[in-house]
Amino acid sequence: MPVPKALMLIAATFAATTMFGPAAHAASPMGSLGTEVVPPNADETLEVGRDIMPGTYTTTGAANEGTFCRWRVTDAEVAIRDQGQTDSEQVTQTVTIMPTDSFFQTLRCAAWTSPGPFGSLGSVMN
Repeated sequence: MPVPKALMLIAATFAATTMFGPAAHAASPMGSLGTEVVPPNADETLEVGRDIMPGTYTTTGAANEGTFCRWRVTDAEVAIRDQGQTDSEQVTQTVTIMPTDSFFQTLRCAAWTSPGPFGSLGSVMN
């Protein structure tokens, strides 16, 4: 008796997530119109290479009106390499995380997105 395709897909998905653990936040390898990588209003410290992949990420600013967005990148020695903040929901923040960085910290920012290393289709068409 053949196994239904839906059952095979569920089993394969379960096996992959069980064996490899949760997926890291990662920049899209082929580019897109903006893939959400870090959810909005996150208060997280992400390890580069494990929780977030090197790449360029952008946020539209603060997640909520009346708050601020603060972020920081630390290098291999855990010294601050780059940082920024805004108290506006309309001031874009962009960060490039290098393979040699250790951590990316984000606090109260809108979702971080990544167009991937080839840029977004919007930047090519404009």
